[in-house]
Amino acid sequence: MQAQSTALTVQKEPGPDGAEELGRYRRLFIAFDENKRREVEEQKEARRYYSGRQWTDAELAALAKRNQPAVWDNRIARKVDFLVGVEQRMRRDPKGFGRGPSDAKSADVATASLRFVCDMNRWEVMASDAAHDGMVSGIGVAWIGIEGGPRGLDVKCKRGQVDRFFYDPRSNLPDFSDARYMGMHLWVDLEDLKAEYPQHAEQLGDMVDLDTGVITTMDAERAEQWADFEHRRVRVVEMYERTATKHGPAWYFCKFTGGLMLECRWSPYRDEHGIPDCPYVAWSPYVDERGDRYGVVRNMRPMQDEVNKRRSRLLHLVNVDQLQMNPGLVEDVDATRTEMAKPDGVIVHQGVWGQTIGPTEKSAEMKGHAELLAQAQGSLENLGPNPGLIGKGGGVADQSGRAILAQRDSGMTELSPVFERLRDWKLRCYRKMWARIRQAWTGERYIRITEDPKAPSYLGINQYQIDPMTGQAQASNVIADIDVDIILDEGPDTIVMQEELMQTLANLGEAAAGPLGKVMIELSQVSNKDQLLEMMDKAMAPNPEVQQLQQRMAAMEAMLKQATIAKTHAETEAKRVDSAIKLAQAMMPPQTVVAEYPMPFADTTMGAPAGPGPMPPQGPAMQPNMPPEGLPPPQIPIGPQGPQDVPLDQMPGGLPIGGASELNSALSAGMQNG
Repeated sequence: MQAQSTALTVQKEPGPDGAEELGRYRRLFIAFDENKRREVEEQKEARRYYSGRQWTDAELAALAKRNQPAVWDNRIARKVDFLVGVEQRMRRDPKGFGRGPSDAKSADVATASLRFVCDMNRWEVMASDAAHDGMVSGIGVAWIGIEGGPRGLDVKCKRGQVDRFFYDPRSNLPDFSDARYMGMHLWVDLEDLKAEYPQHAEQLGDMVDLDTGVITTMDAERAEQWADFEHRRVRVVEMYERTATKHGPAWYFCKFTGGLMLECRWSPYRDEHGIPDCPYVAWSPYVDERGDRYGVVRNMRPMQDEVNKRRSRLLHLVNVDQLQMNPGLVEDVDATRTEMAKPDGVIVHQGVWGQTIGPTEKSAEMKGHAELLAQAQGSLENLGPNPGLIGKGGGVADQSGRAILAQRDSGMTELSPVFERLRDWKLRCYRKMWARIRQAWTGERYIRITEDPKAPSYLGINQYQIDPMTGQAQASNVIADIDVDIILDEGPDTIVMQEELMQTLANLGEAAAGPLGKVMIELSQVSNKDQLLEMMDKAMAPNPEVQQLQQRMAAMEAMLKQATIAKTHAETEAKRVDSAIKLAQAMMPPQTVVAEYPMPFADTTMGAPAGPGPMPPQGPAMQPNMPPEGLPPPQIPIGPQGPQDVPLDQMPGGLPIGGASELNSALSAGMQNG
């Protein structure tokens, strides 16, 4: 709320009077043209060298006059393109971090919103173009503002034209933070400008009609030229000036052409605090002692010229021969020169070839040019992207991905300031995008979250609904209430790290699908390790159908084992009962039966029954050695020491006398043997 009140207060403050300040604005614009002509010319030369036009018109005319070929080996373009490729490999997405413990969800909303804006504006292409402009021309510019669309106001990002960008000539910081003003000057079609400002249509037409002269390309670049009668165009200047207010610096906007002020007011764009802001974000790789901005081409141009000129000279020396001779040895010098230039020419002379007449010795000169050419090529090769940075050093084929990444990092050392300034420029762009999002997205909308391209999801922004319990309105994901810090999600070279991880997992073989493979993925620095771990878990998880079949088979095996045990118990019990019956018939005492044939259910390894079951029918307890019902019990003699054993042959109902004697003998023999 404090930021909003401050913004409203600044907007109510009276800005500079556009009509009175028009002359000053024009002088500011002309001051850039007068103080930065050397810088502008160097930008043109750098773009010309990158495009392959590395010979001037005067040099080409001199080469053509002596029939010397104009050759060039454009190594500047290759190095600049490689640096832009490095920027693409190092590209990272923006990420929001909450400023308090309860801002975690809000940070995720801010991150999704920023990435949505980047996708809609093709930010990756714009960032590469701005990086290319900075490497070649020395300045990269982006415009981040708000434009209307079918769904209302939306954030728009555009690449600024370097040759149309102007700024405070006293600024000498790479991030332009010390510039008091900056803007663009463009040639606009007269009819389009009249349609945009119909109240000034008559004055605009008079400007063009009064300028009846035909301007050249050089005149069109001059700041004093405002109209083009031949092409019916008008130069329009859009300028943002930093103005001091009671609440700090704010940016004031004006748009004019010649002596006509088209528009002047506080900047319509707001920063994160609600203060009028400048939509232009610029960066420079280098700034010299005079404040001129330049790219990597400046240091490559002298060596590139030397390579081109020495190659052209060497080729010319190989194709052309010089003839030296004493006077009077040939009849016609011009005819001899013509024959000398022919591959199958015939030279008629009266001297001794190689002594009084012959070609000039130039092997020493050619050797000197060749050595200097090799030295220039080596110097140019080691400047900027060297073989270590490119990854073409010795033994790269036998190195791992981490070793190649370390070699590239060592080659990036001398270019670290350039990429650090480029990274800072991107971060400033992302922060302006977030400020524009908070300003433009005031209504309900949905944005697509592209985390998973196969299953895109959507996020609701500024959602309001009625709570059925309280009847009050509840808001969620309100952009204006989100307060986050924007950073870049930094990380190593993803492609190299993925290649190294793939090689490591391939060397593990079958073990890569187990816990060891998960450990290697966790220790790696790939960005999608969570997705890889999830894929491994799904691959290692058993098939549900197979798992159910295995469970059924295990249950059947347990049932079969229980049935086998029950069968064994039943057979053992049957044998015991059968033996007991036979021994009972032989009148063996009960204790002998238990000792010889113990109860199988006394086995401690047997599990207890699962629960109480039906008890077998209970009958009368069997009394061994008892006579049948109706007969008196047998009489056992009682002696002084207690009951006495009765010989088998004297027991009632016992075996015959002969059988008893044999049984007693057998038992005695068995006891002696035992």
